[in-house]
Amino acid sequence: MSDNTETSTDELPALTWRSWMVLATFIVVTGFVIYPLRIPLPYPVVGARSQKPGTSECPPMVPAQKKKYALQWRVVRVHMDMKLAPWIAILVLLASTTIKFGSEVVHGFVGSDGIQPYAIVILIFALAYICISLDQSGLLSYIAMHVTKRWGRNGRLLLVCFYLLSTVMAVLTSNDVVVLCLTPIICVFSDVTGADAEPFLIAMFVSANTASMALYIGNPTNIIASQANGIAFLQYSAWMVLPFLGAVVAGGAILYVQCLSKVPRSIEIDLGIRPRSMLVRPRQAIFGAVILALCLVTLSVSSFFGVAVWIVTLPFGGAMLVGDAIVDLYLTRRSAVETPTDADTDTETAAAAAAISASEAINMLHAAESPDGTDEKHTSSQSMAIGTEIQNTAENRHGLSEQTSTAKETAHDGKRYRLKAFAVRVLSVIVRRLPTVAAVFSRLPYNIVPFSIGMFILVESLSEQGWTPRLSWLLKHMCPSVAPAVFIVGVVSALACNIMNNLPMTIIFTRALKYQIFGQVSAPTRRGALFALIIGSNLGANFTLVGSLAGLMFQGIARQKKRDIGYFRFLRWCLPILPVQLAVACAILTAEVIIMK
Repeated sequence: MSDNTETSTDELPALTWRSWMVLATFIVVTGFVIYPLRIPLPYPVVGARSQKPGTSECPPMVPAQKKKYALQWRVVRVHMDMKLAPWIAILVLLASTTIKFGSEVVHGFVGSDGIQPYAIVILIFALAYICISLDQSGLLSYIAMHVTKRWGRNGRLLLVCFYLLSTVMAVLTSNDVVVLCLTPIICVFSDVTGADAEPFLIAMFVSANTASMALYIGNPTNIIASQANGIAFLQYSAWMVLPFLGAVVAGGAILYVQCLSKVPRSIEIDLGIRPRSMLVRPRQAIFGAVILALCLVTLSVSSFFGVAVWIVTLPFGGAMLVGDAIVDLYLTRRSAVETPTDADTDTETAAAAAAISASEAINMLHAAESPDGTDEKHTSSQSMAIGTEIQNTAENRHGLSEQTSTAKETAHDGKRYRLKAFAVRVLSVIVRRLPTVAAVFSRLPYNIVPFSIGMFILVESLSEQGWTPRLSWLLKHMCPSVAPAVFIVGVVSALACNIMNNLPMTIIFTRALKYQIFGQVSAPTRRGALFALIIGSNLGANFTLVGSLAGLMFQGIARQKKRDIGYFRFLRWCLPILPVQLAVACAILTAEVIIMK
């Protein structure tokens, strides 16, 4: 045993100052991902100040055209979050020669060891467009309101229904879509009935994260681990369906016991609720459901032919986009030509709803002209400051040269304003003609692009500097057989999610499990560790709010609806749930691997 250990240790690359620099940088980045900060950075600006004769700054005999230059300080607030922090870290590492552009950066972007970052991003966006378009049609809200009206009088039965509903929705779409759709609906339901929303929100969130491990497309962590190891869509489902069912049943049982004293037996609900009013685009809802079903069927069939998953999903995402654009152009053109009738009510309601959603998102992103919103106020104040500075310069400076300079600055500002106004007009035309497409595009997870690519590069750096091989060596000696491998990797990965978030955790552990050191263990042990990693990356989000991006999004939406579920309050709810779910899912996976061995 000692000889093997020495041999494995000799295979590990030596640690240098670059290794510790990369590790420290990675820890700092994960901190900013979990707890974003706005960092004020002052920077100097040299400005010319005119002098008037007879003032304390300029004696009477000094010519009026003489200038005095003053050093002024301004402050810009840099938002260090998941978008910016990884790339600031990469620039620091490049500047300090800790990493090289031709190796770590290029390999982190193009991919290595079977991991293709660009393919993962394409796959995520294609599926996200399909699911968000389906939600934008109102289909998911219609189903939720129908369930509420049908079983809403019995509080405990409604809790079970919401748990099962979010489970089915997460299996067919993703946990992010379920959180986006059902969190506001549960909060509105609580406002109307007076029932406590917290048990329903926790049940929805736990079931969504648990059900996201059922299919290949349920979570980006599933995609990363599966694609790196060449696991096909159908093969993935065959291994994960039983652990998923066990975890769902175990989590539901624990939640039901927890909520017995918190959910009333009967709830007064308005029977006048019209679920049909939530279905704002019936035709596109049907079209979207068909596209999603065909996509899932094609993914299942393509797994027999070895076709890459992103190649399968991209055409369906494009078909959904083209279908939305055609319907939008037809409806907006008809509404512009014809007089509205009662038959067009649903059509106009759909276009209006989509247009409002899209315009709000674009106004938030571009901070156009609206007086509301923090970002818009900030932009407005900056514009006022620029205008005031230009006006003071024009009043205080004299002479032809000063007037010429002021005219040039004014012309430059006018050109910049015209460009901005042109961009706003173009965006408004797009929103008016393609309301659904604009609304869906405003909700796509753009943050995941710089975050995932940046984390891939940082993980590649950890591998090059010797840390990933050491993690692989550690896992090899902790996982001598199938059962220890499944339970140890499942528990460690679930806990690691709540230290560094589940996406970077999955990238690191996937690289470690593929490293040649861990490849020395038996094939069943490697298989068990891989699927245990997938279990941990999904169930780890059911422990704290920082375990996944969906948890941070869930907390933000709940706060907007005045339902503040803090870190420790969420932890108290989930502390009894995660150990039971992990134990059941890992036990089932262990039995599967041993039997199929």
